[in-house]
Amino acid sequence: MKKAVVAVFALIAVLMLGVVAVSAQEPDRTGWPETFIIGVYPGDNVEEALAAVEPLRVYLEETLGVRTVLITGTSYGTIIEAVRAGRADALEVGPRSYVLASDVAISVAVANYETEVDKEEVPGYFSVMITKKGSGITSLADLAGRTFAFTDPASTSGYLVPASGLMVEQGFTEATELDTFFGEVVFSGNHPASVLAVANDSVEGAATFDGNVPVQVDEGAIEASTLCGYDDQGIEGPATVEEWPYLAEMTTEEIMAIYDACPDGSLVVFHQSALIPETPFAVRSDLPDSFKAAVQTALLAIADDQELVDALERYYVNPTMGGDYAAIHALYDPVRKLGELLGE
Repeated sequence: MKKAVVAVFALIAVLMLGVVAVSAQEPDRTGWPETFIIGVYPGDNVEEALAAVEPLRVYLEETLGVRTVLITGTSYGTIIEAVRAGRADALEVGPRSYVLASDVAISVAVANYETEVDKEEVPGYFSVMITKKGSGITSLADLAGRTFAFTDPASTSGYLVPASGLMVEQGFTEATELDTFFGEVVFSGNHPASVLAVANDSVEGAATFDGNVPVQVDEGAIEASTLCGYDDQGIEGPATVEEWPYLAEMTTEEIMAIYDACPDGSLVVFHQSALIPETPFAVRSDLPDSFKAAVQTALLAIADDQELVDALERYYVNPTMGGDYAAIHALYDPVRKLGELLGE
């Protein structure tokens, strides 16, 4: 009888250990959203933007066990407003937009995405300025009195970095001085439109992010022969987006060497910014910590799934090498300071 009782208690102990083990593995799901809504900025092609993020949506839905949907907006600001108003739970729209969102205490970055599938390239991206060879624009100073296109006021590479860099270079103390520096300055609305504005002679110069320029060739928006340094034009140039030279840090001398070899009338890069930190994936700050942690864990695990990495053409990292959300948030302080320079 005693052996039977001992056996029963042993069995109960084993079962209890099993319950404890399961409980340790299962996060506390109290307060988790019934539907996880992620806001993404689509640029000028909503269907293409949503298709690019669809593998991530499916993965997060399966991994988190929460219905996950994507929403878009007509601008960065509309995505930020959707999160602020509680119509979205997360956003992935660029460093500047993250700063704008976090400044009103609505989001916290849990991970950054890296766009290089081979995990060996630079941990960020660049803002570049383009013009047409023959315009006489070879430096920031040459933009005085010219027509110029930024993308969106909430864009990091399309406005914040190039505008603040120009202010520092020219010694401006007020953002309004840019209005009188340029002959005319416009916001194109999105990155592809900025490239096309220069290609179509609507403006003499424009700012965008590095990878956007060759993509316009791949998508047929501009001819390969129009973009110098991309295809064979009498100089040794790359033939794929991945080999576009401005995806890596370049010196002024290297930029000008390509510029000088380009034929008149072709699109050329004349300026490259310092490295910009990658886009963060940010979750609404009022959601439970257990949910933020689950999202972060799911995102970081993508790097171990090469098939998913290839489908997304990116993976996610904790850029602080294991630091907490506050440490990730602090990485964007330089972006905040640039915003302050612009009086924002």
